[in-house]
Formats: sequence, C-alpha cells, structure tokens
Amino acid sequence: MAPRRSVAVLGLSAVLLLLSLSPGMAAGRATSGPPQGLTVYGQTLWNLEALLHDTFGKSTICLRLRDGAFVSKTCGDLAHYGYWKNMFVGARHSRFRLVRRDHAPALGNVVPVRVRGLYVFCGNFPVAFGSLASPGKHSDRWLVLLHGSAMLPFTCL
Repeated sequence: MAPRRSVAVLGLSAVLLLLSLSPGMAAGRATSGPPQGLTVYGQTLWNLEALLHDTFGKSTICLRLRDGAFVSKTCGDLAHYGYWKNMFVGARHSRFRLVRRDHAPALGNVVPVRVRGLYVFCGNFPVAFGSLASPGKHSDRWLVLLHGSAMLPFTCL
C-alpha cells in the first residue's frame, strides 16, 4: 500500500510543479502589476510595496513615524517606528520611482513619503481619495502620508 501512496504523492507533486512553472503562473503576481480588481487605494499600496521590495529586497522595513520615511537598518522602538507588514509579498516593478530633491515638494499639510532619503514620485497615478484631487497638473504627483487617521493612509497628490 505504501508504494501506491508514494506514486500518488509524486504524481500530485509533479502536477503542482508544472502548474507553478506555467507561463501564466510564473508571470503572475510578481512582475505583471497589481492584481485585477484593486481599488485605486489598493493599487497605491501595491505600487508602494513593489517599490519597497525593489529597494530593500527581503530586509525588514520600518516606517519612521516622525517624518514618513521608510528605512530598513535603523528600525527602533515602536514609539518612533512602525514595522511594515507586507500585504503583496510578490509585488515588484512599481510604477512609482525614487527622486532626489533639494527640498520637499510643496503639497500642503501632508507628509511626502521618502524611501532611503529619496522622495516617491507617482507621475500621473490617480489620487486614491477623490475629495483630495485638485484640478490642474496630473503628472506631477508625489506619494504622501495623510495625517489624522489611525490607518495612516497613503495617496498620490
């Protein structure tokens, strides 16, 4: 009876291996973009996580709460740092990019997000919260952290 079970387990393992290596599965979540059906806010988080994965790899990531900066090697106590919990583990190849600037973008009463000291440029990515969208340029958006909420929402402004 044991040989039959071994053959069945090996056969099932082979089928699962072939499915995981098929082009659709291999290209799946890791490189092709956010999963279908995400809201604009979900896509914002996916692109942020992809940027963090692209930048820090598998290192522990923390958000320094006083200035909205993502760091990796200097995570400290929870009074000053929030440990980042990945929701999109395979996210890679973000639409967002890191930009060096002499001064923070002038965006009003929000905190521009930084990763390794660089600002996160969204380009023409949509605003997650429609009431914050302003008429005018839609190609110069920066990732920001909104205050006044326990969830620390991110959006591009």
